[in-house]
Amino acid sequence: MRVTRKNGPDTTRTGAAARAASATCEKVLCHFGAGFAGLMLAGPAVAETTLSQIEHGAYVARAAGCMSCHGEDLAGGYQVETPMGTIVASNISPSHDYGIGAYSRDDLADVLRRGVSPNRRLYPAMPYASYRGMSDTDIDDLYVWLRDQDPVEQAPDEETDLPFPFNIRFGVIAWNWLYLEDRDLPVADDPILSRGAYLVNHLGHCGECHTPRNDLFAMQDDQYLAGEVIDGWLAPNLTPDPLSGIGAWSARDIIEYLRIGTAGDIVQAAGPMADFVQHGTSHLTEDDLAAIAAYLQIIPAIDTRDQDIPVLVPMDQREAPEHRFNQIREEMTAALARDDLSEPEHLFLDHCASCHGVTGQGQSQAYYPPLVQNAALRREDAGNLLLVLAHGVPAGKLYRAPAMPGFADALSHDEIAMLANYTRTTFGGRQDSDLTAADVARAISPDEEMSDTLRSLQVAAWVGLIGGIGLLVFVPMLWWWLARRRGLKRQEG
Repeated sequence: MRVTRKNGPDTTRTGAAARAASATCEKVLCHFGAGFAGLMLAGPAVAETTLSQIEHGAYVARAAGCMSCHGEDLAGGYQVETPMGTIVASNISPSHDYGIGAYSRDDLADVLRRGVSPNRRLYPAMPYASYRGMSDTDIDDLYVWLRDQDPVEQAPDEETDLPFPFNIRFGVIAWNWLYLEDRDLPVADDPILSRGAYLVNHLGHCGECHTPRNDLFAMQDDQYLAGEVIDGWLAPNLTPDPLSGIGAWSARDIIEYLRIGTAGDIVQAAGPMADFVQHGTSHLTEDDLAAIAAYLQIIPAIDTRDQDIPVLVPMDQREAPEHRFNQIREEMTAALARDDLSEPEHLFLDHCASCHGVTGQGQSQAYYPPLVQNAALRREDAGNLLLVLAHGVPAGKLYRAPAMPGFADALSHDEIAMLANYTRTTFGGRQDSDLTAADVARAISPDEEMSDTLRSLQVAAWVGLIGGIGLLVFVPMLWWWLARRRGLKRQEG
């Protein structure tokens, strides 16, 4: 197998393996009604082609994560926190008044590849820098599918409203000129790895969250997939580094994580990744998930040196959780009878043990995960753990997973830090943990002071704005000066 780097958009076709489930066919048949009868009159081949495009377009929408931001009904409303402010996903249903019903196929291609819609430029929070590599076939079929959906005749409750000068979208032209280009990303000549590269680099746009950004919010390709904090959540290192990345993960771990949001019962998706699993990767075929796993295992490893033990325990070192009937009740009774319980132990027994067990074994039958060797407790960066403890996890995010309550209103920041320290050292295999109330406060409410990134973005926006105004003034003046010179020469002649 040869791994190389390739310039230019990847035009890999999705093929028959990417056909959606038969349920989509039933929806299409019902939705078309008389229109479908018209297709049949036009000829079986035409009808079959259109149905095939709709099915494949539905699959492309899932693989591209459209519903993660725009909702299952495509009505929009998802809010993305960026250094510039909050950007709200728009309505992309086929509504003419509120959505993209008036778009042509080429309009959609311009949005996906250049971030340009018929009436405005989009901010790069919309991942067109990655979608740029989408194949023509995928865009064609996605367009057909989008046109077939039910229109939502209303705008999202909130809309993008950035502070000056970011609300002037002229600055996006400068950003595109600097960063919207063919990217030098790892690809391979093996068809499975090539498919995986297409899904990771373009359609699935994994790098948009998992790649560090520079001061102008552009992805740093020399650190591709090495991890980044986005919207307060750590999107971890996806390269095959054994400590800071996913080098200890098996292909089956990766596939299961993308399919149901958990792997080996010791790592669970949360935050934006749980949304992406729920609305996107859980709908992919086994072949595509295997292609993603294979590709992630051969890209260059990057050691970010932010981890001292493997996040996921290697397969041969994992402890199989054992939970027997009535175990938690027996252990709770014995633990609460003790008179030497420490404050952290009290907190754990009161808030965690009834679901996860006194000994951290979990309840596999009820889909409460074990805490022993759990990845969330082993990670050096505890931000995601603190967010889960503070805000919990809604039911239904992961496969059959029950809700986990958040403790932000029930516990103080000191107590949440204490609970995190106890679970990390007792069950997570960490030698020590010294999280404080200040760490909890930073995780829950990030520092609102202007960051270096925001300052750089403001400078860039001002430069772009001033440069644009300068061009608007300079070009007419230059034209007037040249015309005047020509007139003077004619008079002299």
